[in-house]
Amino acid sequence: MAGRQLRRLILMVLVVTGLGAGGGEAGALPAAYVDLKGQLAREGLDKKYLDQIYSDSRTRFLPDIVRKIAFLKKERPADYAQFLKPEVVAKGRAYLKEHGRELKAAREGYGVAPEVIVAILTVESGLGQTTGKHSVFNVFSSLAVMDTPEVIREARLEGSNLARLKKKAAWARRELRVFLEYCRANRLDPFQFNGSWAGALGYAQFLPSSLVTYGKDGNGDGRVDLFTHEDAIASIANYLKKSGFQLAQPQTWRRAVLAYNHSEAYADTILTLARWY
Repeated sequence: MAGRQLRRLILMVLVVTGLGAGGGEAGALPAAYVDLKGQLAREGLDKKYLDQIYSDSRTRFLPDIVRKIAFLKKERPADYAQFLKPEVVAKGRAYLKEHGRELKAAREGYGVAPEVIVAILTVESGLGQTTGKHSVFNVFSSLAVMDTPEVIREARLEGSNLARLKKKAAWARRELRVFLEYCRANRLDPFQFNGSWAGALGYAQFLPSSLVTYGKDGNGDGRVDLFTHEDAIASIANYLKKSGFQLAQPQTWRRAVLAYNHSEAYADTILTLARWY
């Protein structure tokens, strides 16, 4: 009995000090998380809720993610060549048939071409097969403090653009706040969501702000779950519609796709795939 109590006490100390947050790409929790919690509380999140989350043993600091974002290179057309391979196109065509009912509903309800929706799902998540392995909460928490001197030192960000770090950190704090508000309002565990290294989640790879703004319940179960095909399809369709997509006016398609992802190479790939389907 005494041995179990001692192990429990050691674990509690590790969690509180952040020393238990190591392993893999994770690092000890930065002191900047204290200030981050304070800022989130001032913006309306419950302090007890924040204390509970940030004292959870699953909380991690991800220096590798911070470095990746800090030194992110501009995309090239070659980065998207993999999505134009014949076998990838064939999978998209099969998906169009398999999910024809949901895609037809999206076309009729939102006025969005099914081929464009499938192209986006292909590039974003391999039609739902690759949604990311990183904790969305930990990604945004890590990025939210990337402009602090402590993290710049610990994550070896010297030489990066400080103005860009501040801009990305402010963006991450906004996404983190929206994500936590969404989880609390829906009684969801923030740690249950894994996503990309940039914090995008689900088959549609929405950021939290896009989830709460454009997310749609496509299967009528009363909630938005971007890890279902019905909801992902409806949500992408809604996003494109709100971004100016008009089915009868193909000249609007590119602008709507660029609202989804600002990369010209991305838009080229999506529209090429849609034509090939």
